[in-house]
Amino acid sequence: MPMMMFLFPIGDWVQWHSGYVLLYIAWLYLVFFLGRKGLGPVLLDGPKGYLTVLGALFLIAAATFLMSLTPVDFPRNPEYGTGTAPHIRAMWILLIAVVSYSIPVGMLSAYASRLTAVKDADDAVQESEEAVRTRAEEVVKDDDILVKSEYKTVHIPVSTIQYIEGRNNYACFHLDHREDVVTQKPLKALLEDLPEGKFVRIHRSYIVPLWRIEKRTAVSVKLLGVSKVLPIGRSHKNNIDGGE
Repeated sequence: MPMMMFLFPIGDWVQWHSGYVLLYIAWLYLVFFLGRKGLGPVLLDGPKGYLTVLGALFLIAAATFLMSLTPVDFPRNPEYGTGTAPHIRAMWILLIAVVSYSIPVGMLSAYASRLTAVKDADDAVQESEEAVRTRAEEVVKDDDILVKSEYKTVHIPVSTIQYIEGRNNYACFHLDHREDVVTQKPLKALLEDLPEGKFVRIHRSYIVPLWRIEKRTAVSVKLLGVSKVLPIGRSHKNNIDGGE
């Protein structure tokens, strides 16, 4: 960037003290950083981002204009009379060049980063699903249960059960890649129908598969393949401790 300044004739800068040249270089770097790290990514946020960028560009232009008008900081060569000194024109050209470069580069870089983040998230989901399938094959194999739902009998593979949620006298099975299945049965009675030693009641409203437990604290449980963190009830804490 500093070399760009010397694309202009040396006479454009000869009357400008070296300290002021360094000051303007610092200003250009600041504008570049703002465009690259701030304004470019903001443009991806839609109309609100456009307004933010326009406001920032107005402030940058106003600051540069005030700098160019300061006779102490940016003295004019008398031979140019009352006209604009060449180094002032160079200031504006360099500013426009830096803004025109930094903002598109920042926008493209942020877009690429977002694509990478989405890909990483998809990979994490695939890895989680693979871990669920692997652990299911090792623990529950091909077991399934029969549940009455909406006047019909539904076969539910045990390996697809994420967790079971109690809703008064109903129970809702949350499943992998399938719609929830609701049955008119309380959790206490339902627990007796589940494969022994493979499920545990952790809360008055939740039953979870033991093999899905990925992480746990004293008050919550994180399950494989499930984004929701489930609470552990005080009266059911011994259940999960004993199940593990």
